[in-house]
Amino acid sequence: MPARRGDDPLARGGSRGAYRQARTAPARTISSADWLALTPVSLAVVSRHIPTASTIDKNNEVATPNLDGTEVTPGEGEGEGEGEREGGSLVDVARSLEPLIREHAQALEEGAIPPPLVEALYHAGVFKAMLPREVGGLEADPVEWLQMIEELARINASVGWLAFIQSGVGLTFLDPERFERFAQRGGGRLILAMNLGRMAGTAIKVDGGYRISGRWPFASGSPFATWLGGLSVVCAEDGSPIVEANGQPRRLLAIWPADQARIIDTWDGLGLRGTGSGDFEISELFVPHDQVNAEIFGTAVYDRPLFRIKEMPEVGHGAHALGVASAALESFVDAVNSRPLPGSTRHMAMGHMQAHQIAFARADVAVRAARALLHETVRAAYADATANPELALELRVRLREANIFTVRAAREAVGLIFEMAGSSAVYRGRPIERAFRDINTAANHTNYVESAYTAIGSYFLTRDREAGPEITGRPFL
Repeated sequence: MPARRGDDPLARGGSRGAYRQARTAPARTISSADWLALTPVSLAVVSRHIPTASTIDKNNEVATPNLDGTEVTPGEGEGEGEGEREGGSLVDVARSLEPLIREHAQALEEGAIPPPLVEALYHAGVFKAMLPREVGGLEADPVEWLQMIEELARINASVGWLAFIQSGVGLTFLDPERFERFAQRGGGRLILAMNLGRMAGTAIKVDGGYRISGRWPFASGSPFATWLGGLSVVCAEDGSPIVEANGQPRRLLAIWPADQARIIDTWDGLGLRGTGSGDFEISELFVPHDQVNAEIFGTAVYDRPLFRIKEMPEVGHGAHALGVASAALESFVDAVNSRPLPGSTRHMAMGHMQAHQIAFARADVAVRAARALLHETVRAAYADATANPELALELRVRLREANIFTVRAAREAVGLIFEMAGSSAVYRGRPIERAFRDINTAANHTNYVESAYTAIGSYFLTRDREAGPEITGRPFL
């Protein structure tokens, strides 16, 4: 019987290979025989969980690794702590959603965000992960949050993107009373879609607030958000920008109920097609003072370690990229370990050529190295934020550096996989093709192009000067 195009293992979603099994197997002791039995790919994945200084708690107890990237420390759950919840970790939450996400995968690719999926993400706590406990948030451990984002992005890149964009970014300036009041205005929930990358509005001060007009693009999640928000330039009555002492225009962040804006469906991107990242527009909208955050990244209402790391929401980009790369790696391993298609010399040779083995190892180690750097840097930042009221500049620099490196490493890894997969990977909708489109869309963000390293390099080259570092490029928060 002739092989059909749909029989190609590269067309299948998910993965049945050893690579995926190693990532999802329950925690267990790895014996010498186990090590010898593991394939090189599985060995690489397992080896990243060998205990290091970061996996040893204050009592010198070693965290037991699950092969999915999560850790269980002896005695965990016996006391109170941030991010604790009934029913397992945030990674468990992500995995529990996998069947539903895959059920709606085609709709997401067609640009829709199915309401049942939004409901499931909301009720599972995904959209509350980075919110403070006082408003019903999970106030999650930051590394556990990154692991959840990675797992969701592995399942579906659009869902992973929405998971970190809608996790509570931009809402920590609201005290509990305002949060609850705004949630009621949004039908009982407060899900914010916003644009923090462009000062696309003008805000003129009036009695009781501001009169704001503008149009903001790339508002991921706007089709289901209950509130919208964006940056505006504060202007005088004649429309001229008010300039601060440093020569920069005065700016503010404002939010408003979604039904007060016009949603414009402009999103038809290369990848991340199920993110609803279109435009929204308001005209002469009165926005009262209690919906305005003039300091933007000033002192948070909730002065605790998680909220002192102002870069934390942005670090979600890195975790998202790791998930997309993991999906591509798993799909390729699945194809290599599947029965070759009759007559397909390409498939018979796939993974058996030295060039493929070298390229896969490069992709695998790039993803693991990026994950290790990102998680270790976040742990260091969290420790500093726990001990100090303000995060050290050095750690802000290192967080951005790790984030840029992670996104770019993931993009390189997916590129290697896409090239090895050959012509079968180019058909629209196949896992590697989708990963290629998704990672190149995410990594084309202005914060992750090569020039984004400018501020990092200038800091490290000048930090020891008597007058302090001379930082060029995008400023740090």
